[in-house]
Amino acid sequence: MRTLGRTLLGSAVAVVLIASGCDGLWYHIENDCELMLTCEKYRGRGSEVVPAGCVPSEIDGAVDETCGVFVASTGNDENLGTRAEPVATLAEGVRRAAGNGTGVYACAETFEEAIELPAGVKFFGGLDCANGWVWIGKTAKTVVAPGEEGEERIALKVTRGEDAVRVEDVLVRAADAEAPGASSIAVLVDGAEAELVRCELVAGKGAAGTKGEDADPEAPEQALPGNAGTNACSDLDTSGAPDSTLAGGEQVENACGGALTIGGEGGDGKVNNGDSGQVGQSGTFGAAGVGEPPEGAWSCSGPEPNGRGDDGSNGSEGKAGDAASGLGTLSSSGYAGVSGGPGKAGTPGQGGGGGGGAKGGAAICSGAMPGAGASGGSGGPGGCGGLPGQGGGAGGASIALASVDGKVTLKDCVLKAGEGGKGGAGGDLQPGGLGGLGGVGGTGVGGSKAACDGGKGGQGGNGGPGGGGLGGPSLAIAYRGEAVKQEGQTMLQPGTPGAGGPGGSSNVSENAGAAGTAAAEQEFP
Repeated sequence: MRTLGRTLLGSAVAVVLIASGCDGLWYHIENDCELMLTCEKYRGRGSEVVPAGCVPSEIDGAVDETCGVFVASTGNDENLGTRAEPVATLAEGVRRAAGNGTGVYACAETFEEAIELPAGVKFFGGLDCANGWVWIGKTAKTVVAPGEEGEERIALKVTRGEDAVRVEDVLVRAADAEAPGASSIAVLVDGAEAELVRCELVAGKGAAGTKGEDADPEAPEQALPGNAGTNACSDLDTSGAPDSTLAGGEQVENACGGALTIGGEGGDGKVNNGDSGQVGQSGTFGAAGVGEPPEGAWSCSGPEPNGRGDDGSNGSEGKAGDAASGLGTLSSSGYAGVSGGPGKAGTPGQGGGGGGGAKGGAAICSGAMPGAGASGGSGGPGGCGGLPGQGGGAGGASIALASVDGKVTLKDCVLKAGEGGKGGAGGDLQPGGLGGLGGVGGTGVGGSKAACDGGKGGQGGNGGPGGGGLGGPSLAIAYRGEAVKQEGQTMLQPGTPGAGGPGGSSNVSENAGAAGTAAAEQEFP
């Protein structure tokens, strides 16, 4: 007598033999079709098995009740899930089938729902439910066509797991994406093994990318003017005598975020000479006006050097944002494109130089007393630089099949991609602000010369425009990792890629984003 015990350990089989008497013989495991799952009633389907009679395309007549969960649009999710009492939604059918290890069998009807297939689920479509649940997959498919819910359009997603997924006779149609930069993806396989047979995968349009945020179109406020100098003989010391020094106009500051631009202080007026003004600050300094020397010709205009403070130099324009280029990335969440880069802020203008002070001399003030000459006006501070425009967003993709680290096989399938979304335009720049006017020099008295004006501040540089976003790709197959296997009469039809978005401020910097890619197959890093 022989007793055989069998224990399934994962995918391995342990065989225990107990022999008695003379008939104790070694048992040959390879001859046991039940144990090896090679009997005629079993048909291999990936890492699981589907019993004979449960693959609709391989049998005549109706699928057996024991094969799985049946789905019809006229059903009810509270039903038993049999042919006589089908459930109404694919999601409910998948949930039940995943729980009991059976298949999903759906009528050749349209189901307006997105679905996720967990590892091991078998999904068979193309059944004529009105005539006994027989297979008509060659002429009619089960259509998975979710509506407008959700931002990212992924109509059917296969989730990670060890057991293989099989889909037969299903048309998956993804809706056009609507949220800015969103993609339309018919099927995404996330790290799973999947086989699709006689399926049609159709992606909709990718959505256009967002326009980059514009900077304030109004330039920053003009900087305050420099301070005026003091008139000659205008101040008295404590004894009632004229002062021997009159201070030049005080410097004026203009804060521009983290930067500071300052107009130079005016030169002091004195009895025997006038001091030179100070240089303006921030950037390349504005030259200070020269004060009146004790001897020699001097004026606030004419050949240099003279007493007027120089105007400050204008600030530099901000660098334009980089134009988007490249391919984008593919992940379990879908596709992500490349946005345009933001521009850089313009730099502040340089402050104007202070005006030179004048000398007074003897007997110019009241009472024939010597006194200080007029003092110079301070330079105006520079204007603030303009703010930059932000980069435009990437256009969304149109992808019929995306495989992310998956093992996918297509047999007699048709894949069609639609239009990629246009890249978003870069944001417009802000012009730089005007610099402050120079302060007026003080006036002379009794034949003394007037002091000189300060120079005006330079204008702030314009901000840089934002770069345009990348156009969305149109791909029949997008994959990361292992390439998708194709068998039979599989057809791949890419569509039209999205145009790149123009750069900001009417693309004056010619920093438009690159157009998307169109390809039957595209590998992602």
